[in-house]
Amino acid sequence: MNDQTKATLIELAQKYETAAFLKKDPSQFMHRYNSVQDKEIVAFISANLAFGRREQILLHIEQILDRSGSSPAQWILDKKYESFFPESAASFYRMYTFSSMRLFFDTIRKILNESETLGAHMQKLYETARNGNAKYAAAFSGSPLLAPLISSLFPSECNLIPHTAESASKKLNMFLRWMVRGNSPVDLGLWTWYPKQDLLMPLDTHVMQEATNLELIPPALSGKPRAASLKTAVQLTECLRQVFPDDPVRADFALFGLGADKSGS
Repeated sequence: MNDQTKATLIELAQKYETAAFLKKDPSQFMHRYNSVQDKEIVAFISANLAFGRREQILLHIEQILDRSGSSPAQWILDKKYESFFPESAASFYRMYTFSSMRLFFDTIRKILNESETLGAHMQKLYETARNGNAKYAAAFSGSPLLAPLISSLFPSECNLIPHTAESASKKLNMFLRWMVRGNSPVDLGLWTWYPKQDLLMPLDTHVMQEATNLELIPPALSGKPRAASLKTAVQLTECLRQVFPDDPVRADFALFGLGADKSGS
């Protein structure tokens, strides 16, 4: 990576990692709440609905939060989501059915019944997995990555959560950025037990396009951006350590900003 590219990425990260970023981003919702329990749950809901048109993403998250009242975590613990998400094959949002959404909330409720917060639950599982517990070996694969461990908590029928080993896990990695990175007007930094240098870049089509244009990752043989995968996420993250050695996913703001600058938005 040349010095000009490094300087551009640093400048864009500084420009876009501001409170103004929240206005049109699903990360805005977690900032509405005071308790750690609610912040984490709202962040998890928001991240897992974050695909498609931005207006539709925000609309569907808002629909859930409107129903869940002042404490979404308590709403889940009280199983009040069941009336909003009946067993139905009808679509709630794109390929997410009402039944799949209900299964998603059933699993979150199970987690909250076992641990006070989502973060406390994940910390226990992470430490267990790091110590080589065979129960989590398949999901964890000896790597300090949290996304596969989160995926292992959810049944395969819940299609909000990725279950393939090669998945880039864009939505989960975005959620983890929110939870782990601190000293940010956007990210919350609640999970201080996890090192931010071990986070992976959240890969979507836009990030892949900009990273390919900057030659941070090679294109597919066709010359077009390659498909998002865990391998590519690792490759891009390693490349971005040249710019942000201790905080590689800060470049997520830079690559977003690169596209925003091009579009004039």
